Amino acid sequence: MKSKLINAIGRNLRKPEATLLGRFVKKNFEKKNGFIELEAVRLCDIQPNHQVLEVGFGPGIGVQAAYNIVKGGEGTIHGVDFSEEMVRIATKRLEKGISDGKVKLIHGDVSSMPFLQSNTFNRIFHCNCYYFWPDMSKAMNELHRVMKPGGVMVTAMNYERVKHIQAEGFFAKVGDPTLDRYLSALDSCGFIEVETKKFKHEKTGDNLVAILAKKSEI
Repeated sequence: MKSKLINAIGRNLRKPEATLLGRFVKKNFEKKNGFIELEAVRLCDIQPNHQVLEVGFGPGIGVQAAYNIVKGGEGTIHGVDFSEEMVRIATKRLEKGISDGKVKLIHGDVSSMPFLQSNTFNRIFHCNCYYFWPDMSKAMNELHRVMKPGGVMVTAMNYERVKHIQAEGFFAKVGDPTLDRYLSALDSCGFIEVETKKFKHEKTGDNLVAILAKKSEI
């Protein structure tokens, strides 16, 4: 019984469902990950004219923060999420941005992104989701493809908490948070100037890890 519950929670961490457990996971995302999303947006240094993509946007906190930056400029925000339930919930949060034509939320997969045109985004960010990508190289190549030359990608997480969740068995069937796997994929897929930042969040005291990577100008 315990094993089934752990597997169900892990499944919903990867792809929240329209169930009681899925709603619980969504609430947890907002409480535990909301400030991490805001840190990722801050580190992206988004400008009002930027084209921005968030992968795995969950309830839409990061997309909302990015929209608040570009809404007065020429920029737009796109979001891709694997969970139909998260797309539904975030659509409610971002109703104004969507109606303004500044925000577009898409149900899709990072390994096969719904953007035919390459070199589209100035900034890409994602939080607490890379370890759910079954084919890291394929996902990373897609991210590199859609990023503009000189663009920056940021991921942020509470890595200590992620490792604790892994130790409890929640990722056993759904993911692998090994940081070296992510860093190796960045290198092999052509990202440059990879930088790992470790810092304590001012308000929560959480020890966060952020990884910044750039696409060459050439």
